[in-house]
Amino acid sequence: MRISFVLPILFTAITIGGQDLPGLRVQGRFLYAPDGEKVILKGANTMIVYWDIHGDINYPELARTGANACRIFWNLAYPKPQPTDLDITLQNCINNHMIPIICLWDATGDWTQLQNCVDYWTSEEIATILKKHEKYLIVNIANEAGSSAMGDNVFKSKYEDLVNQMRTAGIHTPLIIDSDGWGRNASSVLNNGAYLLEKDPDHNLVFSWHVWDPSYWGTGSKTSIKNIIDLSVEKELPFLVGEFGPCEQCDRCAATAIEWQYLIQYCTENEIGWLAWVWRWTDCHSLVKFDPGIYGDWTNNPWGEQIAVSSPYSIQNTSVRPAYLLSSIRQQGSITPSFRLFPNPASTELTVECFLPEAAHVRMELFDLTGRLYSVLIDQEESPGMSRQHMAINVSGKSLSPGIYLYQISSAGKSDLNVNHGELLVIE
Repeated sequence: MRISFVLPILFTAITIGGQDLPGLRVQGRFLYAPDGEKVILKGANTMIVYWDIHGDINYPELARTGANACRIFWNLAYPKPQPTDLDITLQNCINNHMIPIICLWDATGDWTQLQNCVDYWTSEEIATILKKHEKYLIVNIANEAGSSAMGDNVFKSKYEDLVNQMRTAGIHTPLIIDSDGWGRNASSVLNNGAYLLEKDPDHNLVFSWHVWDPSYWGTGSKTSIKNIIDLSVEKELPFLVGEFGPCEQCDRCAATAIEWQYLIQYCTENEIGWLAWVWRWTDCHSLVKFDPGIYGDWTNNPWGEQIAVSSPYSIQNTSVRPAYLLSSIRQQGSITPSFRLFPNPASTELTVECFLPEAAHVRMELFDLTGRLYSVLIDQEESPGMSRQHMAINVSGKSLSPGIYLYQISSAGKSDLNVNHGELLVIE
C-alpha cells in the first residue's frame, strides 16, 4: 500500500465582529482552528507549576499518547512562578504538539479570588506573553471558582465583567469558564453560557464542567451525565469536561466511583472534549506513576492505561491534533518528527498521522511478533508538514488476522532531526 501525504495548508486569521482572531475560535458549539478544522480537545491535566514548571518531563510523555491539549496547573501563591516561566512552559507545550490550556488555581473554591486571577492575566507583562502564544493558546480564567452555586445573576454579571476586562487587555484567545461549586455545578454554565457568549466581544468562550460527583449520588449517575451532555448539545454550547477521575475520594475509591468509562464514550459520541485528572501524581487519580512519570508506566489499573491508550475512547484512539499547529511550528526548526497510528487496538481502519519539520525519506514497516516483515506501508520521500491518512486494515492485499504486531517508522532528512520509532499494534 502506498500512502500519499497532504501538503501543508496556508492559514489566515478569522474575523468575528470586526476583531481578528489569529488562533482558535468558537463557532456554534465547536472549537475551530484558523483553517476551519474542528478541534475536539483531548488530553490531561498536569500539575506543572510544582515540580516540572517548564514541562520538561510531563509534556513529552503526555504527548506520546497523541494528546492534542494539556491543561496546565498554574498557581501564584506557591511557588510564585515568574513571567519567564510562563513563557517557556507555553512554548514547550506547543513544541510537543499540544494546545496549552493555561489555568490559575488561586480561586479554587473561592469566588472572591476571581478578580485577582484576571488582574494577573491582564497585567502588561503577562498579557504580552499570552499575546505571543495566542495562535495556539487557550486561557482558563480560573479553576473551579466558588464553593457553591452563586446563582445565575451573580455568575452572569461577574464573568461578563471579567471577560470584558480580558478582551480590553488584548487577550483574544478562547477563554474557558469553569462551573461554580468546585466545578461541579453544570447548571451555572448551561444556564448562563448563551448569555455570556453573546456579551463577549469576541464570542469566543468555552464552558467547562468537572465531573467529581460519585455515581451513587444522583448527580453522578450515567443518567445525570447523559442529561448534562445532552443539554449542552441542545443549547449548542461549546462545552468541555475539564476534569474527572476514577473516583472522588482515594481513601474510598470503590465507594465513590465515577462513571468515567461511560463519560468518555458519551463525550466522544457527541464530539465533546475531555481532559483527565491527572497525568502524574501520587494518588488514585494519576495516569502514570509519579516516579518517573513516563508514558507506559500506567498506574491505578484500569484507569491509567485505559484513559491514555487502551480504551476505544482513550486519548490515543480519539485525539486528533490540528494540522495548523503541527504545520506552523515546524518553521521554528527545533521540532522533531512525530508519527502515530490509531486507533490502537484497531478492527477495520487505521489512521496514520505524520509530522515532518523538513523533507525526509519515510519508511513504515509492519512485523509480526516473530520478527518477520509483514509489509512495507510507506517507503518514499515526503514533503514537510503534517498529514493524516486513513487506510483499511487490509494491507497490501492481505487481511491482518487478529493479534499483536509491531510497526516501525523511520525518517531520514538532511538535519539530525531524524527518528526511528516503533510500537505495538493490536488488531481485534
